[in-house]
Amino acid sequence: MLRKIARPMLASFFVWDGVDTLRNTDQHVEETENMLARLRKGLPREYASFVPNDPELVARGLAGARVGAGSLLALGKAPRTSAAVLAGTTLPALVGANAFWSADSEREKNDGRNALITNTALLGALFITAQDLEGKPSLGWRAKKAGERTSKKVQAALPTKSETQNLTGKATDWFEDTTDRVTSYVDDHKDDWQDTGKELLHTAKSYVDEARSYVDDNKDDWQKAGKGLIANVRDTAKDYGESARGFVNNNAGDWLDAAQDNAKTARKAVVKNASKAQDKADKALNKAEKSSGRSMKKWNKKAGKFQKEADKKIAKAIKKVGKNI
Repeated sequence: MLRKIARPMLASFFVWDGVDTLRNTDQHVEETENMLARLRKGLPREYASFVPNDPELVARGLAGARVGAGSLLALGKAPRTSAAVLAGTTLPALVGANAFWSADSEREKNDGRNALITNTALLGALFITAQDLEGKPSLGWRAKKAGERTSKKVQAALPTKSETQNLTGKATDWFEDTTDRVTSYVDDHKDDWQDTGKELLHTAKSYVDEARSYVDDNKDDWQKAGKGLIANVRDTAKDYGESARGFVNNNAGDWLDAAQDNAKTARKAVVKNASKAQDKADKALNKAEKSSGRSMKKWNKKAGKFQKEADKKIAKAIKKVGKNI
């Protein structure tokens, strides 16, 4: 209730001053110009250029801001923001328009001093209003309390010191108990394990001894059997070789004639090579029969050599084509 009365009382000064300035702007231009000049003089050079050069426009702007912000403050609409705007419009006047020490007469000095004190008091009231939360906590206070509540919840969720000690004690007891059980079990059964290992080792050793004895008893028989088997294989291979060689020697000519007469086998390369070799041997033998003396001996030697080559190629052809055509 008190705020609803105090706010319009504080705002009335600024609303009236703003309305008076808007209605009688010419009367406030000189005062505004002096304020702007003092501001330029007091500010650093790089900031003095930002001060406006039109005192009438500045006076109207400040007056409009006072009327608007004062009205909102009186109605209780955005009171903190309105108070801050009014403080912003009062601060330049406080700094630049109330230089009572430069007045010529004593009366002007007293008036300027009183205006400075009044503006200072109003500025303090505006600062208090701008910080007034109407009994509500500030954002900083809310953030602090929220942090405290969160910290309490986290601490409540975490185990306490006594609970931690209790869990640690239980874990220690469990490890000690388990260690004792394992140690006791090993002590009770280590002798059995040693005996079992010795039995297994003895059994494996007996198997090895039996295998060695069996090999020693039968190695001579195995050697004899192996030698006999090798001899049989050698004899069989020899018989097969002699049989094949005899077949080639006894039937080579007939087989080659049959192979040449067969249209299918006559085109094979091995048969052609065998035929050429046999023709070469036959020609050498014919020349040997027609010659005499050294010439006959020479051609007989060549005929024997060529016949051996022909026999090899015929045997190769028989092996690849087959005996039966």
